[in-house]
Amino acid sequence: MDDLVSRTAAALTGEMEGLADHLVTRMLHEIPELDGDPALAALLRVSVEDNIRIAMQRFSAGERQPQEPPASALEYARRLAQRGVPVSALLRAYRLGQAECQQLMIEAFARDTDDPAAIVAATVEFSAATFAYIDGISEHVVQAHQDERRRWLQSRSAALAAQVTTVLAGDALEVGQAERLLGYELGQRHLGLVGWSDPGPGALDRLGREVRRVAGDLGCLRDPLVVPADATTVWAWLPVPRGGDARAVTAASPDVRLAVGEPGTGLDGFRATHRQALAARAVALGADERASTPVTTYADAGLVALLRTDVGDLAAWVHGVLGGLATDDDQHARLRDTVRVLLAHQGSHTAAAAELSLHRNTVLYRQRRAEEARGRPLDDGRLDVEVALLACHLLGRRVLC
Repeated sequence: MDDLVSRTAAALTGEMEGLADHLVTRMLHEIPELDGDPALAALLRVSVEDNIRIAMQRFSAGERQPQEPPASALEYARRLAQRGVPVSALLRAYRLGQAECQQLMIEAFARDTDDPAAIVAATVEFSAATFAYIDGISEHVVQAHQDERRRWLQSRSAALAAQVTTVLAGDALEVGQAERLLGYELGQRHLGLVGWSDPGPGALDRLGREVRRVAGDLGCLRDPLVVPADATTVWAWLPVPRGGDARAVTAASPDVRLAVGEPGTGLDGFRATHRQALAARAVALGADERASTPVTTYADAGLVALLRTDVGDLAAWVHGVLGGLATDDDQHARLRDTVRVLLAHQGSHTAAAAELSLHRNTVLYRQRRAEEARGRPLDDGRLDVEVALLACHLLGRRVLC
């Protein structure tokens, strides 16, 4: 292999982490099918770095023949297959990575020498080498994806997962039709849960046992609905009795983590509690190791989760916090603005009255009316109240009811 190629590849080996971060960011931005799950994004990051390291080591050693892909690349391909992500998205990621690395190397060649002939020769050599590497690797990861997809679709769990996906996405479904698909009663009160574990033999079995243990702890009288999302993740719905609280959920197994929504009833509640559990999981996966906990509830993580969600979910949360105070009319708008200013002044009626050009007694009266509309005092969950009022102030009817 060309000396310039070998020398440059060896020099760039020390820049792998930065290059991998750049590539992953671009892949997630340009290939929507790969984005959406922090755990999958983390696995993509490992696969990209492993591929770069192996490729650069081979190029620096003057080797061109393709080899077996890294284990992380095969695992990522299998995980995408389990999630139903098409193989075309995976191949596009490899092509994008090839193009980015090639551009980086050409720029490095130009910094190394001002000899045009040497740059052209090195570029031709590197292009051929990267094509051979990607071509060889692609064959293996495509095969891994296809084999896993075939196996996954043949499993009973995959059939149930497909039915759950239909129920979660099918706005036109009736409750009876959804219940027949799931074999699960939707009229009851359910608590959404997402459980995940490190990869390894028996991961889904461990997660299933953990979900059933939690269901027992919460006093569930019927079996939970447990659906594998992939080889390391389950989605679950627990038929919790009245009084069953997400904050009572604990994780007994040290290698299992849980994210929990708020209880909901009916088909809408089935969907909402699942969305909340997914949002709580996203917060848990985004936390550093020191802040991570075995169980993350939407009740605790809701404020942070809102930064990752859409306006529809935000509106539902605002209504849950403010109750009738989130009503979309002029009367309740005046009440919201008054108590928003009151809370901003740490509950000082005098200061709020001065800012609003109102009499102090008017502020007191509106506070009482706001608490009546909400159904509880403003100090009950005060931080949530302040954020919800701010959302109403900034977004208006988009979050009102």
